[in-house]
Amino acid sequence: MISNIRNSIIEILKQTKESGELAETNKLNDEVFELLGMMQDEKKFHCIDRVQRITLAKKAIQLGANLSEIVELLTWKDFEGFVASILIENNYECVESFRRRGNSLIKGMEIDVIGLKGNTIIAIDAKMWSIRTGKTSALKTAAEKQKERTQELKTELDSLSNRIQIPKEGEYQLIPVIVTWLVEDVELHEGVPVVPIFKLNSFILDIDQYEDLIVTYTSHYHIPSN
Repeated sequence: MISNIRNSIIEILKQTKESGELAETNKLNDEVFELLGMMQDEKKFHCIDRVQRITLAKKAIQLGANLSEIVELLTWKDFEGFVASILIENNYECVESFRRRGNSLIKGMEIDVIGLKGNTIIAIDAKMWSIRTGKTSALKTAAEKQKERTQELKTELDSLSNRIQIPKEGEYQLIPVIVTWLVEDVELHEGVPVVPIFKLNSFILDIDQYEDLIVTYTSHYHIPSN
């Protein structure tokens, strides 16, 4: 029964990857939706949103599905949401797609996922790469760019506070991180941790162990006066 539910979830993810729509369903699909508390309409037509797709993906992994197979069924935005969901499960406040518009004085930037807990801010670049060739060179370049983005984030905490609650004034440590599913273990490039998605949870739990190895940036936040 478990394998049937797992396979049904995989099929749902396949069908809904492009449009989010599942036009045809069956009794097993209905059981999956009921299991996950998903509402269904009278016509048995399902529109699966991103949050539901992430829920389905995590459930499939819990039921023994291969992580790489599941990740390949996710979109770029699904993957970012999957990363954010792991941070949230570890009591981080999260924001996705934090952007700064560029102008003649400053260049624009975007950070895929930002997590805040205590005085630690994790700035994540979610890399859903589809090729392995040139991995080392690509990761080095990505690490350098993520360091630049995180340095820029130091000056954007006021803007960040509009998207996520920064609870108190004081000093914050900003950590650039890359999350991907192509590496097998946690690697360091330019002092930036490159973490496989299946080890992100353990990395977050043990982040203090990397303190002397990873690059961090310090920023002081002051609550804007009204």
